[in-house]
Amino acid sequence: MRHNYFIKAFTKIFLLGTVLSMSSCEKFLETKQYDRSNEAAFYKSASDFEQAVVGSYSTLSSLYHSGNFYFLLTDIRSDNTSVYVPGGSGGPLSKSEYDDFTLTSNNEHLLGYWNVSYSLIQKTNDIISFVAGSSIDPLKKNQYRGEAEVLRALAYFNLVRLYGGVPLVLGRFDNIDDSYKKGRNTVDEVYSQIITDLKDAQTLLVTNRSTGDNSGRADKGIATSLLGNVYLTQKKYAEAAVEFKKVIDMNVYTLMPNYADLFKSGQQGNSETIWQAYYIAGVSGLGSSFPNFSAPLSSETVLIQTGLAFGWNQPTADIQNTYESKDVRRNSIGDGFTKAANYYPYKFIKNYVDIGAGTGDGNSGKDWYILRYADVLLMYAEAVNESEGPTNAYSSIDKVRTRAGLDPLPTGLSKDQFREAVYLEERRESPFEGHRWFDLVRTGRALSVMNAKVKPLSDANTIGLASPIDAHHLLLPIPSIVREMAPQVTQNPGY
Repeated sequence: MRHNYFIKAFTKIFLLGTVLSMSSCEKFLETKQYDRSNEAAFYKSASDFEQAVVGSYSTLSSLYHSGNFYFLLTDIRSDNTSVYVPGGSGGPLSKSEYDDFTLTSNNEHLLGYWNVSYSLIQKTNDIISFVAGSSIDPLKKNQYRGEAEVLRALAYFNLVRLYGGVPLVLGRFDNIDDSYKKGRNTVDEVYSQIITDLKDAQTLLVTNRSTGDNSGRADKGIATSLLGNVYLTQKKYAEAAVEFKKVIDMNVYTLMPNYADLFKSGQQGNSETIWQAYYIAGVSGLGSSFPNFSAPLSSETVLIQTGLAFGWNQPTADIQNTYESKDVRRNSIGDGFTKAANYYPYKFIKNYVDIGAGTGDGNSGKDWYILRYADVLLMYAEAVNESEGPTNAYSSIDKVRTRAGLDPLPTGLSKDQFREAVYLEERRESPFEGHRWFDLVRTGRALSVMNAKVKPLSDANTIGLASPIDAHHLLLPIPSIVREMAPQVTQNPGY
């Protein structure tokens, strides 16, 4: 539902330049501007809060795109994609450091992701702080607080998984550097707050699924799905299964019949979408560059219509080889392309590469799935198996397999066998959506899986890992500038 009220409001705010960086004065209204010292005068009407919340979603889109390159922090660090395979760029250094685990604390994308995360936290803290004492309609008050809590929870969930314990800032702050002066909270403290936010949001938000005019906005289904993922990450399997079952029992999500349709243009708010970060083609500053990042070198005018092909996110032979011949998801990977009578055997991610109009650098309508219903079904199968064995977990994984063109799993699998089947299905279902690295880490497999695939970077089948990694590589370094501004924020070991 691309032309709904939410998208229009998002566009209006962005085009007017009213959603600015966290170091700037925040402006969410078209005509009424304010500085942070006078924010209380801004947050008055429901319209004020509405525009503030919509502004927060623009920052959500930046979280997965812009100069922060979320895929570098997740997929590139896994065995699914690489910059070193044929068609990959082999760099530049700021990109390849993630692939070969030579990352330093000065990396520009490291700081970019940290800053945009705290920008989102700042905006949601403002909303939560001011809406409590506002006189707007109670239902609207609940909605805006709940949305802000889900957005804040997502920001902290990504931060704690990427960096470990981070500064837990819950009140208003004017200057990001000052907000860090308290130093880092523990991982457990961060997770505790994430859970608190999501549980509260569940009581505040309604189960109306984010479609139509609400497409892309946090609702109870999103809060519950995210809470299940948090519990799964903490290995609280029984609790995770309960939350995922709630989502299933809502009966508002269904698998798209055709897997390939998930990634076609105009799929915002489709039946399988739980949460997406949205981008708009043809509007300067509102599009994505996923086609350009994913297009292999030399594929300009063939795989993408306009803009450059950067070759920064290329599928590995390792992920391609996980698919059975009849698995329709194998078609998400292109094998090559022909240009000027020359064939280039460069693999590419079809899901993101788009020959359609409006695909110049940063100008595509390709969206990012934060969570899909298929992900929930597979995580539910995993949680049930871990908490009580596989007997009641077959149905959800088999729905995903059937859509992929595969036979149901054979019955009678042991707990260990079922676990491996789920791990494989999770990898094959959403290989390029930012999940693989987190899945490897939370299941304790990152070191064993990655180190079993060490190859020279000159090898066409490389996953980007030329030498073994160790435990300190499981977290990113804290950006050096953050530590310069706030020495209380300690560095992760090994960096």
